[in-house]
Amino acid sequence: MIKTASLLRLTVTISLCMATWLVTAAEPEIMTALSVMGYGYKVKVTVNGADVGIEGGKSENRRLFNKGHEMAAKASASARARNFVLVPGKNDVAIEYTKIDPKGNDELEITLQAEGYPQPLLRVVNKTKASDKIVVSIDLAAKK
Repeated sequence: MIKTASLLRLTVTISLCMATWLVTAAEPEIMTALSVMGYGYKVKVTVNGADVGIEGGKSENRRLFNKGHEMAAKASASARARNFVLVPGKNDVAIEYTKIDPKGNDELEITLQAEGYPQPLLRVVNKTKASDKIVVSIDLAAKK
């Protein structure tokens, strides 16, 4: 009975290792850092239609990865939905913001930096508009 259990455990381990290898080989690794300095603003950021959980009113940071990233399998369902949203190639980023106090002097700054890129992929700075919606497409390649 002990030998059967050991054999079963070995089979499951090998199958899981092969599945991880196949996922890693099928999709390149992409990682970005989203930074929002949103004091005085209500902010919502979506990437490829998925809300990444930015609320505004404070400083917030998110690491965003490609959907097939090897860490996705270990992440909770809510983390996968919020952080594993990128795809190789075209990615649509939508940013909506509203100033909480229209007379306030707050500045909004949003940057999206990708690993291996020399400058930010996206940088939005606002101090004058009370609200706006910005939609951009960003082409991401795999890390080399």
